[in-house]
Amino acid sequence: MSAALLTVNNLSIDINRTSLVNDVSFAIQKKQTLGVVGESGSGKSLTALSLIGLLPKGAYVQGSICLEGNEIANASPKMMQTIRGNRIAMIFQEPMSSLNPVFTVGHQLEETLRAHSRVSKKTTRARSLEALQSVGMSEDKFRVYPHECSGGMQQRIMIAMALLCEPELLIADEPTTALDATTSKEVLNLLRTLIEERGMSMLFISHDMRSVASIADEICVMWNGEIVESGQTSKVLNDPTHKYTKGLLACKPALNKKLRRLPTLEETMRS
Repeated sequence: MSAALLTVNNLSIDINRTSLVNDVSFAIQKKQTLGVVGESGSGKSLTALSLIGLLPKGAYVQGSICLEGNEIANASPKMMQTIRGNRIAMIFQEPMSSLNPVFTVGHQLEETLRAHSRVSKKTTRARSLEALQSVGMSEDKFRVYPHECSGGMQQRIMIAMALLCEPELLIADEPTTALDATTSKEVLNLLRTLIEERGMSMLFISHDMRSVASIADEICVMWNGEIVESGQTSKVLNDPTHKYTKGLLACKPALNKKLRRLPTLEETMRS
């Protein structure tokens, strides 16, 4: 196997002397999608934020993060600026909290491209329009404001923004949580298509096993800041070994069985 695009070894994150991520290790190969699944508070998003230097104030990082052999853990702000957007891009759970309500969609796409590359005004407009169309949105949406778009459209705008500079790795942090089931499926299909067409890698973060199973080549299961199980998606889902993974899978109700109430994780882990 060729060298991994991104390798994380023994990553630990403390914030204000509180340990939140402990001894996490994984690798993302080129053109591979790695899914990270776990409950809220398990350390998934903190791990992702450490990859692009966006941890909150007071965070202390130990361990190694290598991007094609180059160490980027605790990299300088100047170095991270060259990586963020250009080589690693990220889309977040709530698109409206990332989009500026006072600027049009087109303005924000162009601003993103100008921040990361030196291209002419004409090229900036053309590439921004192309990015918008690549996520299935029409040219007229270039002139509207974010609040005039549905939740699904807002997430498509965020995907277009993340892909503008053609990064090698896309981090998708709970990108479908705020969407209804139909729109969620559409966004997942769009991500899968774009990743395949562009030959990119992706770190897909979710608490939903079904979503991760539909898109990831391999899975890491996080619990209390640690990876408790990892492997090929089919192997982890069909033959889990850790009680936490088994508990998460058991919480998913069967479609052919009517329940009086949904099972909780505590109950499934005890059984």
